[in-house]
Amino acid sequence: MATINPLITAPFDHNTDFTELADNCERFCEAMLYEEDPTMKIALCGRLAACLALLKPTLHEPIPRDLEAYLTVDSLPLHQPEFAPESDALCGYCEAIARLLISNTLAPDTARTMSDLLAELTGYFAERLKAPRWLTTDAGVD
Repeated sequence: MATINPLITAPFDHNTDFTELADNCERFCEAMLYEEDPTMKIALCGRLAACLALLKPTLHEPIPRDLEAYLTVDSLPLHQPEFAPESDALCGYCEAIARLLISNTLAPDTARTMSDLLAELTGYFAERLKAPRWLTTDAGVD
């Protein structure tokens, strides 16, 4: 008997704060990585899409007062979130998006978004590939 992932029934709606929605997005993606049942993967992806749809219109709104304390610190953390995949993974992402666009199966607005993402990722990939790797010093090249 198949087990239903509890994330499928996790409640959220337009009243859920953006930090909780962001946590949900991470959980849905992580669960999709390890899920083997294709139907469950699609269901998790649907939950992710629903969460993202709720997040999108709130991205430029002021931070709610009740979250200000949660997002206020005395000193900035040493680790800041950053996107820094290895070059082979980044190349794979670009290839996958290019193949998706070549398939011409996306709705026009989705194709535009994927084209924009491909341009951003490809630009980042190219910059990383062309970035200096060695430094000339008095002692030689390091």
